[in-house]
Amino acid sequence: MQKMDKKAQENVVSPSSFMRQIRPELYSDSISRVKHQLKSEVLSHHLETITERNQTHDFELFCRKLCERTICPNLRPATGPEGGGDSKADTETSPVADEISKLTYIGMANSGSERWAFAFSAKRTWSEKVRSDVAGIMATDRGY
Repeated sequence: MQKMDKKAQENVVSPSSFMRQIRPELYSDSISRVKHQLKSEVLSHHLETITERNQTHDFELFCRKLCERTICPNLRPATGPEGGGDSKADTETSPVADEISKLTYIGMANSGSERWAFAFSAKRTWSEKVRSDVAGIMATDRGY
């Protein structure tokens, strides 16, 4: 068997290294190469025209899923065809046992025992909408 020179040895790639290069998503310790970037102008236009395109339900769903990922995972959507309907809140937390809430690694730990309410709106005059939504939610006397 002939000895390989140093340059040839440097070019030899192990099967594991080769697979990690072509399929990094299959390995948990690989760095993901997928990046999604959205220009601020595109997002701004999309948000400004969301009510014109009648996508308020999609916006509410997006907001609820975002809150589930970043704030608390135990959100229950309010029923009704548009928004929260007559319940004033679009989504609210549902009670979770302490043993279960300790198993989640996202959101705040006390969201399993406290009652939180969320209202989402794509209204252009958002400051007025926030005030009216908060007043409406507080008027329900549900202990949020």
